[in-house]
Amino acid sequence: MKRFYNKLLILSLATAFIACSTEDDLVDEWVEINEVEVEAPSPGSLDLSNYVAVGNSLTAGFYDGALFPSGQANSYPAILAGQFARTGGGEFNNPNIISGETGTGRISLDLAAALAFLTTGEGSLADALVTGAANGLTGNTLSVNNFGVPGARAVDIGFAGYGSLNGFFGSFQSDPTTSVVADAAAANGSFFSLWIGNNDVLGYARAGGVSDTYDFADPSSITDSPINPLAPAAPVFTQAVTDALGALSAGGANGVLLTIPPVTTAPYFQAVTDLGGGAENLLPAGSIDAATATALNTAYGAYNGGLDALVAAGAVTEAEANRRKISFTADVPNSPVITDESLTDLSAFGLSSWRQASAANPLAGLGDIFPLDALFVLGVAQDEAGAVVPGITVPLDDQYTLTESEQINIITAVATYNGVLTALAGAFPNVTLVDLDPLFADVNGLTPEQATALGMSAAGVAAADGEFGTNVNGIDLIPISFDPSLLFNSLFSTDFIHPNPRGAALIVNEIISVLNATYDSEIPFVNPLDYEAINAPL
Repeated sequence: MKRFYNKLLILSLATAFIACSTEDDLVDEWVEINEVEVEAPSPGSLDLSNYVAVGNSLTAGFYDGALFPSGQANSYPAILAGQFARTGGGEFNNPNIISGETGTGRISLDLAAALAFLTTGEGSLADALVTGAANGLTGNTLSVNNFGVPGARAVDIGFAGYGSLNGFFGSFQSDPTTSVVADAAAANGSFFSLWIGNNDVLGYARAGGVSDTYDFADPSSITDSPINPLAPAAPVFTQAVTDALGALSAGGANGVLLTIPPVTTAPYFQAVTDLGGGAENLLPAGSIDAATATALNTAYGAYNGGLDALVAAGAVTEAEANRRKISFTADVPNSPVITDESLTDLSAFGLSSWRQASAANPLAGLGDIFPLDALFVLGVAQDEAGAVVPGITVPLDDQYTLTESEQINIITAVATYNGVLTALAGAFPNVTLVDLDPLFADVNGLTPEQATALGMSAAGVAAADGEFGTNVNGIDLIPISFDPSLLFNSLFSTDFIHPNPRGAALIVNEIISVLNATYDSEIPFVNPLDYEAINAPL
């Protein structure tokens, strides 16, 4: 029982990578309508002679599921430093810890394997999506300006000895007992950027929200969780960022503090649901025939009957029982079976917390969403007999689903963290906030109602116009697309989580806009289409 949309995605990918001729046309068009010279670039009241960047993979230049040299060269800090150089800014060095363009295991698409799978059914997605040979990390040989460490949380960057837990930092740390913040502060930056906090919730989201309480040793938990939405203090997160800002600005350096975009709007959390046309249609017409539907409904009959009995006994409401009941219909789209731990625990009565995925949520208008990893298991038989088919004969594992309640945990955490970041930017006189919500609301085509439900800032809500993509003087740039005509308009890399260099360029322009408005500087903006979107296969 193979998933139809698995094949559809591979076909789209293959077609898109073959059609690579549109990028030059887009660049030429952008240059024609945006060619504006800055007569006298100036740093204003800023000292940009020694720029130091601190953060996680978003700062390091991690793209396409890996760290590699050209990715580092197109990190947002590297692009920003290039614009600083036009105002007299100094040299900017990334840590020299990786070689080869496959880097730490860059993902590419084997077109021949993809086409064979599409046309003959031979092979698998694993054959088509290929991870390049990983190059080992080596010790750094440069004076470092970029202290972006893939995987780092806010609670990690001040941790002494963090290099023993994170090989990326361990490969360029000054000594085994130091921290990211200590080494960054020792670089004596005249200006700094800090973008941190994404990983304090992203690990939870990528793991399907399986961890309920905060554990420093567990990166799949939300820092400070469980968070009380009525009193969002986030003391651990707050202290970590406070300490970092104090160390980085101790010598009088100015800096920018970037906010955290809404995590679940990343293509990694939207692509599977979008391909299926919504959570209720992820098992497309034709995937469940009449015989299969009858067998499934018989198999789940005992579960449904048990719910009816518990309604009569007053153990569960009729509304919840109806929401939990499982039913399949032949030859039409169906909804997969998932586990939802927010449902009433009926395990004492022998019933699991199962239901079918829903596009509607009675709590906040959110529907169930599925991380990209679900693509490889949803509706795909796990045994030769076809008896174990996640989402059909058995529930999809919890790690492959973000239910409404889990999304609310994520939204609450991000809103809490951004509230902390906003307050801290106000508390440090040398620090300026860069609110990324307006950019991401615009790029994702959010409505004001959706932006509000996602806990975005007032500026983010105001920028939410409901039109998908952000328009750059006549050209629509979108999160990601595998339509050949839109491929090179994409702003996210092929790992569906990290913005590609073109997306990084847009972030750079957001920073420059804030700096120019705050410090009377004339730092030139960048042309986003000078930067790579989707890479050809390696």
